Amino acid sequence: MSRVGSNLQKLLREYYKTSSEFLLPEDFILREFAFQTLNGSFVRHLSFQNIAEFREFLVKETPKNSYYSVALYSDPAAQKIEDKGYIFAELFFDIDVDHLPECSTIEYQLVPEASLSVVSEDCVEVGKQEQLKLLDILTYFFGFSMSEIRMYFTGHRGFHTLVRSRDEDWMKLTSKQRRELVDFIKLRKAEKLVGKGRKAKSLKLTALYVRTLKLLETDPTMSFDEALSSVKVEIDELVTPDLTKLARVVNTLNGKTGFKVTLLSSESELVSFTLSPRLSPFRKDVEVRPLFSSKREVRILDYELRLVKGKSIVVPGWVAVYLALNEVVEII
Repeated sequence: MSRVGSNLQKLLREYYKTSSEFLLPEDFILREFAFQTLNGSFVRHLSFQNIAEFREFLVKETPKNSYYSVALYSDPAAQKIEDKGYIFAELFFDIDVDHLPECSTIEYQLVPEASLSVVSEDCVEVGKQEQLKLLDILTYFFGFSMSEIRMYFTGHRGFHTLVRSRDEDWMKLTSKQRRELVDFIKLRKAEKLVGKGRKAKSLKLTALYVRTLKLLETDPTMSFDEALSSVKVEIDELVTPDLTKLARVVNTLNGKTGFKVTLLSSESELVSFTLSPRLSPFRKDVEVRPLFSSKREVRILDYELRLVKGKSIVVPGWVAVYLALNEVVEII
């Protein structure tokens, strides 16, 4: 492994050795696990019989990203999907700020030819508002309790939500039925949900979006299209119908940022969530050597720096890991 990889791996391994907070579903022995290594390759079709085995794998292999299947299988380690013995799958929703029209990643051009993409705090805040609307639908309209819902910040630019309902009929929904669920949440068939006239709209949609539909009552100038835009949820339409999708393991690290996959166990935790350096476990200053030069100041959250190729600098650990994972610096 290159020096970049070995020193980065040491930091990641130390985190996985000392952390005791990895959150697996109770039925994890029925889940397929998958990992992305530091060199970018994927390892799939793994299963674990206990948490100790899982932790041992993290420490030994030090993956960039760690996943488990939203589906449950009788033989999750089988190499072919048709041999795994599909049982059913949790409902899975993905909100990616990169797909939101109000957001775009910040691109820094580096010399020689390279670039660094950074997600802004403002964009994650927009994604959080979408997540709040999704939570409204799941609780107020569909009636799921928070004990049936698991939501988390992915550690990069989005939010994932899984629903494990006590009513297994939800878990047995087909891919086609889940696609219809997406259409409903994105209000693609809004004419089936609302009646004619302002009062009917307000009455029928209030069951869906208690918080945002106050806009209809307080702003008489708002058009129907504007109201729909304010209440529909921009979930990734390809994710929910896919029964083979993978969810991230809470408190493992995101390989794009080094931030922890962060559980949000209540609406209040979601409301108070912000993108900040506290999401990284790496606190100590670290010396790095830039592999590129930046044409201007690079800003990662609240930290700014200028990169000069070959000129070593000392930066906070979370910045060092963020840049090293993006192959912009080597950790010395």
